[in-house]
Amino acid sequence: MDLKAIRDLSLKMLLESIRYKTVLGDQYGDIVDYYKEVLSQHGVHVTIHRVPDEYVKKYVPEKFNPWKPRYILIARVGYGDKVLQFNGHYDVVPPGDGWRSDPFNPIISEGRVYGRGSTDMKGGIAAFLSTLIYYAEREPSLVLEGVLVPDEEIGGLAGTGYLVRELGSRPNWVVIAEPSGLERVYNGHRGVAWFIIKVFGRQAHGSAPWLGDNAFEKMLVYASRFIGEYRKLLDVKKSVFNYEDPLAAKPTLNPGGILISPGAVNIVPGVSGFSIDRRLIVEEKADEVVREVRDLASRITSETGIESVVEVLEASNPAYTPESSVIVQSIREAAVKAIGVEPKPVICTGGLDLRYYSEKGVEAVAYGPGVIGLAHQPNEYIVLEDLYKAISVYVKLVEILEGGE
Repeated sequence: MDLKAIRDLSLKMLLESIRYKTVLGDQYGDIVDYYKEVLSQHGVHVTIHRVPDEYVKKYVPEKFNPWKPRYILIARVGYGDKVLQFNGHYDVVPPGDGWRSDPFNPIISEGRVYGRGSTDMKGGIAAFLSTLIYYAEREPSLVLEGVLVPDEEIGGLAGTGYLVRELGSRPNWVVIAEPSGLERVYNGHRGVAWFIIKVFGRQAHGSAPWLGDNAFEKMLVYASRFIGEYRKLLDVKKSVFNYEDPLAAKPTLNPGGILISPGAVNIVPGVSGFSIDRRLIVEEKADEVVREVRDLASRITSETGIESVVEVLEASNPAYTPESSVIVQSIREAAVKAIGVEPKPVICTGGLDLRYYSEKGVEAVAYGPGVIGLAHQPNEYIVLEDLYKAISVYVKLVEILEGGE
């Protein structure tokens, strides 16, 4: 197949894939079977792994439907000692409100494909699977892998986490086809640590508050001091790396997304609490941040006498691949040669599956088609020309790595 036919096939795959409502375990098996059928028809070797049910139940919270099966598809073409892996997640977030059309019935309008997952990231999947199909007839002297994973939108533990940590995937290079836009390449991302801090008093009936000890009032005092002191501590930190938003070069603190209370007006609360969303710059480590939060909370408790406890909900390290690495330099070169654009390496403000590869020392970046800022939004779309350009970049990337340039 020539590139024109490959582009036509990529559009067909994108349209069909959007029709699968792959939200929180729904239709995961159906979409994986669809991709397998298309790839097999074009000579691509495909294996499907069902993530063990006990693993899913252990690592996927109840609210995310852990009883529904998770699948990882691995497609391969080529031969040789070196492996270039493309990675994409087929799960999408719920569509939400505000759509002008059915989010799972894609439409083409003015050079755009509208539908949930078009940008994040079924467009990227269509691009790299088309690249594998293109090379299926050409037998490159480089192993090309395309892996399709579930659950990235809820942390990726049963997806890329299982692929890397349990299946032992260790390619030489990885490109996650997340919607970076074609003008930038994510060579890393910030880390995250989530906490619930609970403050304790003594519960009593609201008609006799003198019999209790109001934890909410204590929490106001505690939270004010905690937030103020922690922000002063974070203000002195700044990363030396380039971020997609310069404000993300400093660690951030976002309190209060979750509030804990007894849930009744006529109760003197015996416990109150608040959440902390802490984002890490590349230079930080998750375990150090956990220790930092626990130490500050302990000191405030000691100095105020307000009893507290810190619960860790999530703690993930940042990811980073040096700009001088083979994969960063090669994808920049490929983009220049294929589409006349030299992508700028930047650190992603949010979190990606890059961290699973980074923790194993694998060179990994995120680079793919899509509209920045449209992920998770209503009326999500992808520009078709960007989809086609991404295929051209991926094809050229294979040529560069195959030749050892």
